[in-house]
Amino acid sequence: MSSSMPQQFSGCIVNDAQNHLTIESLNQELKTCKCILEDLLLRQSIVQEQSYHQRMLVKSNRRLIVVRTEDIDWIEAWGDYIRLHCKGKVHIVHQKVSDVEMQLNPKQFFRIGRSAIVNVDRIKDLEPLHHGDYLISLVDDTQLNLSRHYRDRLTSFFNTTF
Repeated sequence: MSSSMPQQFSGCIVNDAQNHLTIESLNQELKTCKCILEDLLLRQSIVQEQSYHQRMLVKSNRRLIVVRTEDIDWIEAWGDYIRLHCKGKVHIVHQKVSDVEMQLNPKQFFRIGRSAIVNVDRIKDLEPLHHGDYLISLVDDTQLNLSRHYRDRLTSFFNTTF
């Protein structure tokens, strides 16, 4: 019986050594998979970032005008139309504000009420009003109301509370 003990023991050592090598190779495979997944996630975020509209075509008289989204100050709902306020000009587009919101980069544009979207780079300041509403002043001195229903979204957007 004593002669069989070392064989069993050595078999366990061999098995443990094989398992140890297998665990190390699995760890290496996991690291490789992790790198591949991180790369895919990065590529996906880049694709998603690029999938937002950078430009919009706007019909004006008998011409089509290209408006860069970064030039939009704010967007106003106007029934089934929107009014694009861009650098002192207003362009009317036959599109619903909710549809346009989905096409714009949420890091640049923010819905402030049922009928308005604002380019966050154009916000100059916010003044508290009654019942939790705010008055937003844009850099061109346009004033817009921030509905209290959208205030929480804005605070999370800026990672702050007010």
